Amino acid sequence: MKKIALVIVIIVIALVSGFYQEKIKISVNYLLERGDQIPGYYDATPEQREQWIEQTRLDTPFDYYHNHQTVSWLYSFNRSELNALKWGITFFFIGWFLLLNWVVLFALNVKSATGSLLAWSYLSLSVIAFLLFVAGRGGSLEVHTYALSRKILGALQSIIPSMIIWPASVLWQQTKSTKSS
Repeated sequence: MKKIALVIVIIVIALVSGFYQEKIKISVNYLLERGDQIPGYYDATPEQREQWIEQTRLDTPFDYYHNHQTVSWLYSFNRSELNALKWGITFFFIGWFLLLNWVVLFALNVKSATGSLLAWSYLSLSVIAFLLFVAGRGGSLEVHTYALSRKILGALQSIIPSMIIWPASVLWQQTKSTKSS
């Protein structure tokens, strides 16, 4: 019963983390896009930046990208810092969700070898996503390779890996026990 409670707590933490991560990433992307459109934006104070962004905000009630409350502490970052922050957020949350996935698998009594499978999966998929991203840069397939690398990294920034590995592990154990009997 304690393990089920732990899994439920991890799922709630994953959901809250995912929503907060999305809020930060949308805010960063929004500030980069809108800041580039405002002359002198990155030379202004954080308070002026926030005021300018709010003055130029589009009124689109059903579009979360334009109609959300921007994370206020992001206004103190310049353009290159915001770009670096996007990567930092991605790496942080990949590590965070690797930990959450590992805890879920541990709580569900998945063998320790599966933990190394999880780590290798994260590493392999991250490398694949990076290679897709780099291979597509500047080429005619850039939009597609970027989208695919984002999908891969997006899956790693969720509990999807444990949702795949846990049932696969159960099936593997059942198959092994069926063959041995």
